Amino acid sequence: MNRTFKLRMSERCFRFKPDALPGHAPRQPGVYEFVTFDAKMQPVVLYVGVAAPGAGETVYDALAQHMMGNLRPTTEDLFKAAKDVYFDFVAEWDGDAEDLKDIAAALVAKHKPKLNPSTPPAKSGRYEAVTLEEVG
Repeated sequence: MNRTFKLRMSERCFRFKPDALPGHAPRQPGVYEFVTFDAKMQPVVLYVGVAAPGAGETVYDALAQHMMGNLRPTTEDLFKAAKDVYFDFVAEWDGDAEDLKDIAAALVAKHKPKLNPSTPPAKSGRYEAVTLEEVG
């Protein structure tokens, strides 16, 4: 079975720094991206991550773990890759928490971020193919 997810990204990208997390990073499971901008101010996705349900992990927790150096890419890795690093996240999607892995895998396939491992991220196995449609 194929699946198209309708999703809405966060209203903007937030600078990746400690004081930005409490006010902007969601305290729920989700998919997040580390982003920089090219010379034409177009976003360049550096990394796509998933804060999976069941592990007690939220987007806020995952971003904090990257910042503390407990999760790769670390802050050091990110700032070696880009001078300015931001984060955004999937704010809404038309599915359930089990679909987060599929959404993350589709975003990795779309953006080919240089800091994601060369092996594709794990999927849920529920769908043969996944496409994304950004709304709003």
